[in-house]
Amino acid sequence: MRKIIETLKKNNARHFCSMCMITGLNVLWAVTYDIDEARGTNYHERLKDDLRYCMAVMDPKGDRSLPPNRQADPDLYLRVVDKNKDGIIVNGAKMHTSDAPITHYIFTCPSGVLQEADKDYAVSFAIPIDTKGLKFITRPAPGPLEPKEMESPASSHIGFVECLSVFDHVFIPWERVFMCGEWEFTEHLIRYFSPYVRICKGACTSARTDILAGTAALIAHYNGVGKAGHIRSKITDMMISSEIGWGCALGAVANSVMHPSGIPIPDVSISNAGLYHSRLRFIEFLGTLQEIAGGIVTTMPGETEYKNEETRKYIEKYFKGRRDIPTEDRLRLLYFIQDLTASRFGGYLMASAICAGGTPETNRVEVARSYDLQEKINNVKALCNIK
Repeated sequence: MRKIIETLKKNNARHFCSMCMITGLNVLWAVTYDIDEARGTNYHERLKDDLRYCMAVMDPKGDRSLPPNRQADPDLYLRVVDKNKDGIIVNGAKMHTSDAPITHYIFTCPSGVLQEADKDYAVSFAIPIDTKGLKFITRPAPGPLEPKEMESPASSHIGFVECLSVFDHVFIPWERVFMCGEWEFTEHLIRYFSPYVRICKGACTSARTDILAGTAALIAHYNGVGKAGHIRSKITDMMISSEIGWGCALGAVANSVMHPSGIPIPDVSISNAGLYHSRLRFIEFLGTLQEIAGGIVTTMPGETEYKNEETRKYIEKYFKGRRDIPTEDRLRLLYFIQDLTASRFGGYLMASAICAGGTPETNRVEVARSYDLQEKINNVKALCNIK
């Protein structure tokens, strides 16, 4: 597990990508084991195939105040509409299915804890992406529509294709079904899923904060203000936040409990606390990076003007920072900051920090639910000799 987290942080620092979808397979590994042990089913064995897949978890949900079975449209949560000796037929949709059209399989699971009245929505399966009735409504990755070497250095090469995955009376053979009606085990699924996705997102956010810290330090140097106390203080805050997020991911793994199926379940409270802290600070640091760079981030000329012989000489002259730093180097860094903080890609980074892997409020709920406050109260009573 430590190697998994180290790989997550290393990959995110280099590529801005997320491996958090792999957590779904880990979680279903444990949940299908639980179901087989309790029900004598064969879901766990079916899960052992090696698949290249995307994870489809989040349902459209409709009216969030109502459970799945009370929605005006029953398809607002993915559900089983029929079954026979060969398999099941499902209707509905899944949202935020990153990169679904370019994988081999789409892998689904319920998005929340269900009650018995919602048992038709307790369904999990994996099917090839060319299965009849499966449709993808996609949007392109959040980068430029044409390559830009200088102006969009990150988003020209990095980004997810996002889509709404629609299941229009899709047939799934039994050998591809991993849950069908076992509503009681959705509580297990969410309990296992929460710490896994939070350590992945925590490592991801920590790595992204490392990038902001390095970028802030470099632009401060290029601008000649690298030794300013308030700027060094802000960069130190970035360092601290990154270490807290990464440390909580490691702590959650170190405090794991081994599941009988053979996978460790990380600590719920530590993983959620770490992500809650680091994701909110990451949003703050996007603004801090703009502050350190200056308003030029959103008003500077585009790459086309810099490459124009008539205008380049003026840009070279008036966009100079420190005399020992080439203007082009400073421009490239400023374009990078623009890509991170003032572009569609920057908005994507912000949204993923806030919403991916659950919202900050979800983190608060998980910590409040799993933190043993009564134990701390009892410790204080003992210290005070209160009977």
